[in-house]
Amino acid sequence: MSKSAGASGMGRSGGSASSPDIDAVQAAKIVERITGNAWATDAGGNFIYVTPAALAFFGTSLESLNAQPEEHTLGWKHVIHPEDYDAAAATWRRCLRTGEHYNVEHRMLRATGVYGWARSTGQPVRDRDGSVAGWYGTVIDIAVPSRPNDCDDRLADQPAQDPRLSMDAVHPHDRPAVEQAAARAFFHGIPQVSSYRQLQEDGSYRWIEFLVEPDYSISVDVDPAVARQDEPWTMASSFGETGDAVQAALAIEKLYGGAWAIDTIGQFTYATPTAQTSIAMTLEDLNVLLDGKPFLEGGRQGWQRGAHPDDSERAGETLRRALKTGEHWNFEYRVLRANGAFVWHRAAARPTRDGQGRITGWYGTALDIDVYKKTEAALRERERQLQQLIDTVPALIWSTMADGTPAFVNKRFTEVTGARLEDMTAPDGSASLGVVHPDDRAAAREAFLHSVRTGIPYIRRYRQRRAGGTYRWTETRAEPSRDEAGTIIQWYGVSSDIHDLITSQEALRESEQHLQQLVETLPALIYCALPNGKPIYRSQRLRQYLGFNLEDTDDLGKSRLDGTLDAVIHPDDLASVKEQYAHSLATGDPYLLRHRLKRFDGVYRWVETRASAMRNGDGEIVQWNGICLDIEDQVRAQEELSRAQENLARSSQAASLAELSASIAHEVNQPLAAVMNYSSACQRWLTAEPPNIERAQKTLDRIVHSANSAADVVSRIRALFKQSTDKRDSTELGAVVRQARDLLAEEAARRRVRMDIEGESGLRLVPFDRVQIQQVLVNLMRNGMDAMASVPNERVLQIRAFRAGDMVRIEVSDRGRGIQFPDKIFEPFFTTKDQGMGMGLAISRSIVEAHGGQLWAEKNEPHGAKIVFTLPLDVAKMP
Repeated sequence: MSKSAGASGMGRSGGSASSPDIDAVQAAKIVERITGNAWATDAGGNFIYVTPAALAFFGTSLESLNAQPEEHTLGWKHVIHPEDYDAAAATWRRCLRTGEHYNVEHRMLRATGVYGWARSTGQPVRDRDGSVAGWYGTVIDIAVPSRPNDCDDRLADQPAQDPRLSMDAVHPHDRPAVEQAAARAFFHGIPQVSSYRQLQEDGSYRWIEFLVEPDYSISVDVDPAVARQDEPWTMASSFGETGDAVQAALAIEKLYGGAWAIDTIGQFTYATPTAQTSIAMTLEDLNVLLDGKPFLEGGRQGWQRGAHPDDSERAGETLRRALKTGEHWNFEYRVLRANGAFVWHRAAARPTRDGQGRITGWYGTALDIDVYKKTEAALRERERQLQQLIDTVPALIWSTMADGTPAFVNKRFTEVTGARLEDMTAPDGSASLGVVHPDDRAAAREAFLHSVRTGIPYIRRYRQRRAGGTYRWTETRAEPSRDEAGTIIQWYGVSSDIHDLITSQEALRESEQHLQQLVETLPALIYCALPNGKPIYRSQRLRQYLGFNLEDTDDLGKSRLDGTLDAVIHPDDLASVKEQYAHSLATGDPYLLRHRLKRFDGVYRWVETRASAMRNGDGEIVQWNGICLDIEDQVRAQEELSRAQENLARSSQAASLAELSASIAHEVNQPLAAVMNYSSACQRWLTAEPPNIERAQKTLDRIVHSANSAADVVSRIRALFKQSTDKRDSTELGAVVRQARDLLAEEAARRRVRMDIEGESGLRLVPFDRVQIQQVLVNLMRNGMDAMASVPNERVLQIRAFRAGDMVRIEVSDRGRGIQFPDKIFEPFFTTKDQGMGMGLAISRSIVEAHGGQLWAEKNEPHGAKIVFTLPLDVAKMP
């Protein structure tokens, strides 16, 4: 390697290797391998080679390009837009005279008859005497035209001159560097900052820095690429077998402003000097083995330090594979500039081979595509360049002329439908629409002709024939393409298979119709509401039941929910309905309540309303779905049944009382009968002559004994109903409560009831019968568990004991349905249970009152019942 800098480092031709010893056609084919298309002309500008695919793409031939239809006109005039031809031709003629590089943007005619924008560039090939021997170049199709733009404010300090217009003042060794900077600016779209030696008035040269702007505008802020000639760069002392690769690189370099060559193991033998300075890496830096391991064996090479960490390994792997297999290398990655910024590059490399087909080296280039990566328009440009042929698009694409004459169908269109362009064209040149189902064809034709006449976009759904003869639903859309004057020049259309969508939609409609019929025919009143409870749907049956629609309550000055509830809920039930519904809306708990609902005729009927929340995948409530069941007849039947059960219970109680009375009478009858018999006998002994006092006395003793027996019977019966105070003590109340809990613990677990006990410690009552008070607690706690038997969850029984003045207040709370008849539950023989005797609460109240307390019922919040009783506190023994 030879290491150089500044003037001493330029070597031959401004620091580049010697000019390529190849002709224009060879240079064009080298470029063609990188870009996909290229052209070559002789020194006079006559085309001697054009990539065959490019000729087909633009619909022309070499003969046509070289023909001169008119005097002083060029043969390729017919492929250039009339508005662009004069400028392009003048530039080409000037380049032929001066040998300067040819860079122009213009519109070119496609085979479809439509003009499209293209970017053309050309470079001269010189013989050993320096005379132009031919020209080679390439054409890149672009999506939209470029326009000159003002110099970026960030570059205001740079000279605003174009050094290409004053090459006589540029040192001969620096002219290639200036031309390369211009080529990079043209193709990369990045302003180029470089340096060259400028001729002074005294004949000396002085280094100056210059700026070359792209000939077209860019839509994003980009930093200029800086590549100064006076910074270090190196050249290989020998190219070895890579001579051909270096020559190819030089041909590419002249077009794109930068290129490189490597040998078969990945070592650089040439890189454009300005490319080295722009990334601050010489050939030695590029070739160093970072881990001492050869690149082909998996080692990392110096150039990878200049690649972004996320791209470095992948770039190395793909290049290594290409070197081993000989396949073309194409890769996009971020490159580190000398200023520390990473910019996107698109790199490409191709192998050179000797006469036996053996690879002797590689040549390549890297285009700065940072602008394209940063703008949407540039992304579309990149995508368009990567997809030159529309047949690669997996869609049914077609186009017509402005009058609707078919102009193109892509390959996939023919493969799917079996129809070629000629099949789609009627004898009169119009669209035949032969692939459209006969039943849909007339409407589709009329719609398309209407779009052609009016210029409005075309969209139509119809059945389209497939190559196998079947028909599938298709949606076809078409948009007009207009010129600068707004005149339609062509129509572009795409047909999308929507058969599965249509059949799915039909199945969905049928399913929805089925579900709608199911909802409407169910013998229930169905509704839906938003998460906040606002009604959004009512079934037809519910609308008929209520006699009004959803919106009919919106003008009442209140929300739809409140307006609806106020209008249809019985006044006595309204508060509980709103309370319970608000609780469900706030917590998401299911809603279940029985209440009276106003029918269309003004009659209130009992209904049971249930509602559940419908949630999305995140568990959020999206809708409430509810159902109302008219249970008026059921409620009435239940009331009749309850009355019959009450009467039956009373009859049973009467029968029990009769049986008890008979038993009592039986027990008392025997001693009373004995009293009667002994009384008669005593009377006889006393009336005898003489009276038998001794025998009468004995009879009286027997009368007394029998009377005492009767009294004992009565006493035993009374003892059953009399509260005894013989076994009262001052046991601490908490122990009694805990014992009651323990007695019911097994039953509570079986019935899934949680018992919570809360109370003050050390509460001592006036002496009481602990067995009777425990009996009261057990009765109340069991009643609470019975009340929650139909509750699906939150079965909690709470027992609280605390001081309230000179009394102790004991509360037993449940979360059941509440007490329906609070005024009757303490009456003897009144019960709401199927198997109850109706004596439990009556006896409990008697026990509590016998101990000097009171027993009553309250409503538990938010729902359920609370039974409360008090007992006198032994104040003297309290701490």
